Amino acid sequence: MGSSDSKVESGYTDQQVRCMLDQVRAQRNAQPGVQLDLSELAARLTVERARVFANQALGRRLPVIERAVLNVFRMYPPDRQEFLSRDEGNDIAIQLHAFAINVYAVFDNIAWICVLKAGLQIDQVTAIGAYKAGVQPALPQGLRDYLSEPRLREWFNDYGKVYRDSTAHRIPPYVPPRVFTTEESKRWQQLHEAAMRELLDWRPGQPADVRLAKHKLLNEEKERLGRNAILMGLTVDGEDASAPVYMHQQLLNDWGLVHELVLAFTKAMRTQYGWPQPLIPEIVVNGPF
Repeated sequence: MGSSDSKVESGYTDQQVRCMLDQVRAQRNAQPGVQLDLSELAARLTVERARVFANQALGRRLPVIERAVLNVFRMYPPDRQEFLSRDEGNDIAIQLHAFAINVYAVFDNIAWICVLKAGLQIDQVTAIGAYKAGVQPALPQGLRDYLSEPRLREWFNDYGKVYRDSTAHRIPPYVPPRVFTTEESKRWQQLHEAAMRELLDWRPGQPADVRLAKHKLLNEEKERLGRNAILMGLTVDGEDASAPVYMHQQLLNDWGLVHELVLAFTKAMRTQYGWPQPLIPEIVVNGPF
């Protein structure tokens, strides 16, 4: 909806934009260290399936999560001054869907690794999860302490699980194609109705090219209204309604949480099993994307 050539004000301040881009750079620099830390831990796992889960499940999700965030910031930088096209909106939605599923799955993969390493027998696959009661005995004490923090439980129950379950089973997240003020919304509807009349209300003796030209002008004015949305959500309608969140900052927060969770997991596992903490070199990634 709308032309990508149209100029529009960003919904963020310059300071907010700079802050978010700084966070992107910081988390890009942190990502290789998290991957190396996980890889070193995986090499110590003597249970083959646990090692496979560490390398091929959890290990694969981390770069997908990173890429989803970077793709959104590349397609829709927070200081963008052009309207998003319909295809761009759909491309962003693809990233949000992948992101929601994989962030939640990090919790599940960590639970699997702990269960497999501890040799805990759980018959039902659906009974394995970081917050499942039957899994708690398999989690290292440090990880249980981390997961029991109120902020983690609140994030998981009120946001992470909600977005994952809705994406997988009900209504997936999206970014609205455009947002309007009340006056802009009324004007958009007026222009839309007038454009449709020019297109459909044919009368004898009126040249088609004149009516089509008027239709085009009305649509062009209509498409100049509004601004890009900076909120993502599931739906605001009916019993499935949930409050939208600021997309760019939420993605950064969740990406940072994934790093924090993985490092809490690896530290707790080393403490539990007496493994030494590896020396991970500092790595700097050039450029934000």
